[in-house]
Amino acid sequence: MELLLPEPPPGEREERARPSCCVILAAGERPPEARWLPAAHAGRPWPLIRILGLSLAERSVATAQAAGLDRFVVVLGPRPEEVRALYQRIALRRGCRMDFVEAPDWRRGSGAMLAAARTRVAAGPFLLIRGDHLITPGLIARLLERQPAPGELRLAVDRDRAALPDPERARRVALAGERVTRIGAELRWWSAAEAGALLFDAVDAAAAEGEHALGDGVRRLVEQGRVRAVNVAGEPWADVATPSGLRVARMRLLAWLARGRSDGFVTAHVTRRLSLGLTSRLAERDVSPNHVTVASFLAALVGAGFLAAGDYVWSVFGALLVLAAAVTEGCDGALARLTHQVTPRGAWLDTVLDRYADMAVVLAVTVAEASLAEAGLRPWLGGSLAMTGFLFASYVTKEFALRHGREYPNDVLNRLRRRDLRLFGIGGGALLGVGFEAMVLLGLVSHLCAAGMLLRAWRRQGPFGYRPA
Repeated sequence: MELLLPEPPPGEREERARPSCCVILAAGERPPEARWLPAAHAGRPWPLIRILGLSLAERSVATAQAAGLDRFVVVLGPRPEEVRALYQRIALRRGCRMDFVEAPDWRRGSGAMLAAARTRVAAGPFLLIRGDHLITPGLIARLLERQPAPGELRLAVDRDRAALPDPERARRVALAGERVTRIGAELRWWSAAEAGALLFDAVDAAAAEGEHALGDGVRRLVEQGRVRAVNVAGEPWADVATPSGLRVARMRLLAWLARGRSDGFVTAHVTRRLSLGLTSRLAERDVSPNHVTVASFLAALVGAGFLAAGDYVWSVFGALLVLAAAVTEGCDGALARLTHQVTPRGAWLDTVLDRYADMAVVLAVTVAEASLAEAGLRPWLGGSLAMTGFLFASYVTKEFALRHGREYPNDVLNRLRRRDLRLFGIGGGALLGVGFEAMVLLGLVSHLCAAGMLLRAWRRQGPFGYRPA
């Protein structure tokens, strides 16, 4: 297999366009080791295999869309009608353009598949994703940070060999700096593993006599010094064609879900494992993130009703429901990220319902405390302190993001004022019979956090909006 990359006209050398499309090699045959797959996946082409709620095909499309690509060329092989129908449903659901091409000689290798797609690929750079790989938006973002030079190929590689699930099956890459010097599964001395995504400058693929694997064409470019590596270590990816691939794909997706989140102390140190397990099960059952948002709201609302009764037995039921809302706090957002369903409408719904739920819980605890003999104004003053504290703690970060165009840093103050601590504290306090005291204390903490965040942002930016020297 030979890849011929024509030099662009002189006028195009200065400014390189972003990728025009994404080619997905959806053709291919499982290796003998694929018998390890669960019975639910037996006999199914790779694109149809589901990982945490989404097929491998939809994960590839959604990942490329997150990088700004909305045109796809899908190369079909075995059972083409079934695979085509899957991608057509994805195109309707995701709102992208999908072109299909059948590769009649797909058994000859991935190079023959790419050759079949060459008439559908526009001039200029394009992204290629192997259909049997799981990749995530961060990996593609790293690959697209720099466009390939004229006649160049950029290859996503993972330099963290210790993190590879199956080094013996890895597509091995030897490097000299960024330049790829050798590539192949037979290498004895190697620096990294190919991660399943390639960025071509341009392509005219043609199958030569004998060899038809994509790796053969890449090796030819390596010999010409035209392949550059992009290190994507730390970004979750997996080759699901390997015996441990599906298990590793699940583990890495869940680890990616927990990484870099702006969680509060309770979520980070107490409920994360439980919430991630719940999120994975919800994803596998095709539950919508908005359904989780509404369910969490209803749990807090019903829990508030029990808390308002004042009797300790009913308060226990209310506390357990409020604690359940604390566990599911963030599950809707995590599920949206996991299944690529993040939308402004969903985030807005979550924010509005959270505020209503918070006010319901505060009002319930206040009413229960006020029902005690000789309570006086103390419950209403404490409830007012808590309610305003909770509202302002949320408002100060939203306003900061609106005015400054970036999120407030996830420092100690930001983590202390978060909703997971409020719900967990009030629910736990109610179980111990001190729900009102816990609520007032958390309201005071929220006021102090809001004031501290305002002061810190003010000092950092300066009173007139500029950063002090």
